Amino acid sequence: MTSSQSPRDSAAHTEYRPDIDGLRALAIIFVVIYHAFPAVITGGFVGVDIFFVISGYLISKIIYTQLDLNSFSFMQFYIRRIKRIFPALFLVLTFCFVFGWFNLLADEFAQLGLHIAGGASFIANLVLWNESGYFDNISEVKPLLHLWSLGIEEQFYFFWPILLFFSYKKKINFLLLGLMVGVISFCANLYEIYHAFNFTAAFYSPITRFWELMVGSVLAYAALNRSTTHELLQSYFGVINQHLKLGPSFNEVCIRSGVSVLGFVFLLAGITLITKETAFPGYWALLPVFGAALLIAAGENALINRIVLANRLLVWIGLISFPLYLWHWPLLSFAHLLQGKIPSAEIRFGMIAASLLLAAATYYLIEKPIRTNRFNKTKAAVLLILLMTVGYVGLNTYQRDGLSFRLNQIRFRLPQTLQALSIKDPAASALDNAPAKINCSLPGIDLSTVSAHDCLTQEELHRPALFIWGDSYAAHLNPGYEQYFGDKYRITRVFYNGCPPIMDAEFPSRKNCTVKNEQVFKQILNERPAKLVIAANWTDYDWQQIEATIIKLQEAGYRSIDLIGPAPVWSDSLYKQLYLRYLIDRDSNIPYRMSFGFNKERDFFVIDAAMAKMAQRLDVHYISIVKILCNAEGCITRFGETADKLESVDAGHFTKTTSRYVVSQFPQK
Repeated sequence: MTSSQSPRDSAAHTEYRPDIDGLRALAIIFVVIYHAFPAVITGGFVGVDIFFVISGYLISKIIYTQLDLNSFSFMQFYIRRIKRIFPALFLVLTFCFVFGWFNLLADEFAQLGLHIAGGASFIANLVLWNESGYFDNISEVKPLLHLWSLGIEEQFYFFWPILLFFSYKKKINFLLLGLMVGVISFCANLYEIYHAFNFTAAFYSPITRFWELMVGSVLAYAALNRSTTHELLQSYFGVINQHLKLGPSFNEVCIRSGVSVLGFVFLLAGITLITKETAFPGYWALLPVFGAALLIAAGENALINRIVLANRLLVWIGLISFPLYLWHWPLLSFAHLLQGKIPSAEIRFGMIAASLLLAAATYYLIEKPIRTNRFNKTKAAVLLILLMTVGYVGLNTYQRDGLSFRLNQIRFRLPQTLQALSIKDPAASALDNAPAKINCSLPGIDLSTVSAHDCLTQEELHRPALFIWGDSYAAHLNPGYEQYFGDKYRITRVFYNGCPPIMDAEFPSRKNCTVKNEQVFKQILNERPAKLVIAANWTDYDWQQIEATIIKLQEAGYRSIDLIGPAPVWSDSLYKQLYLRYLIDRDSNIPYRMSFGFNKERDFFVIDAAMAKMAQRLDVHYISIVKILCNAEGCITRFGETADKLESVDAGHFTKTTSRYVVSQFPQK
């Protein structure tokens, strides 16, 4: 489409399609059920992808029409966006801040503050992308995690109108432009997933997501160029009829109904075949995206659209879908934070019900009045200032470390949990990710790039080697090994966060682990260390796979192996457990051992006993951390009354104090 094309029928812009609200309803239902009961709809998160297609379709349709009528105004476009998005968003962000003030710990409130700032400035996806990593908090304890998708959409609303406006002035065809942007974005998505294995970037980056909105934009172009599209469809349907001999009664309406059924099947396939372990978006995102596109393209009179999507209940849910999306996740997340674990099914049902009530109230008391009343620049400016204010308050909360003065009744406070946002004392963590020393006498070492401190001394080179292989649960043993074995061995760290020491295993979201483990395996066989320590967070993996790796080492003639069992795993950070049960009530009687608060879904006691039997069968030396830290009275929680003396800095990673204590109990040989 170029500026020389005739204006569209204005009805194309103003016509209301209830089936699209019904499609919105399906999208939000998928998302809400997935967030509350992920086992019910494993791929429910693809509802967001459906939203993207709808947004691309509706927004592009408005812009195309107004550009053709020479009535497009950037000011009016963004005023409409403010009118549509800001009121409900401001309300939810304010609620989250107030709730967090009275209920969250300092590190939790600091992270919430950063996410409020990111949500208010529509860069939540970039904030979450930046803080993601192996030690990032789980999604369930991020009340504003869901705003990443709003960030993608708002970035699209900024980028796409500007590009269309200049393309209109330069008489560039809109269809070709949309296809070009969509193809580039889709290729970027495939590259990040299947070549760079950067799943976080593919998920959060607008560059890898815009193609989903572009599909909607192409649909909008087709809808507004009805005469051309109709001719193409008639020609296409004629070819189908000719080959299949369906007869004259099988008309365009029948074909459209078939298209709607196919689109619905695609959506059902998406929510059932896709899981959180799927390399997503990648090719898999084509299922929900094409499913939504086919349903929109089929038209409101198609079978599924008319009977299912235009259903009054679905249409109503579609009308409140935006505030429902905003409300549901903070309520579920806050319930998780307050309980320190996944809430019961009853509580999750209650949160869904509360979300529906709040969404309906937001729609009828705030959104609808604002939509129907006169809305001018002044009101838009007021809303903009309000959202900027709550964003600043959130940023200030983050910069001031979660306003810890709110919780002055706490006797000791965990300074930071590895990934967190207001780190005070990194020494509390046992993880040591500094580069390991190297043998600078080896050929090929560029001495100009290393300092003397980075090189192994001659004395260290003459010591027998001890390799520590595993993930971060191997890394948190390093301070202990350095203290108690450092004089006897040259300790080499070959651990990679998030990568268990398991050969030939598939880790869909950690493709680089396979390559790293192969490198470590070759290094072990080449250097033949005097001792190999294998450790990992076995509760996170299929720990039985380690048997094949040990056998592979033994077949290669290597047998000097210490297999370290699982560490205790709490249902939430240990500090949070203590806070919820003791400190919040000003009870200073913190127990030395606790027999509660463990993650029941990751039973380290059972795994420890089973691993010990496996090690005995393989003739491998097994060391049980469980027996060191736990007995019939429970597991050790602290070695003193300061934060760095707690047993762990989160739900399982040791403090340096714990690391040294645990390794001091290992056989000193």
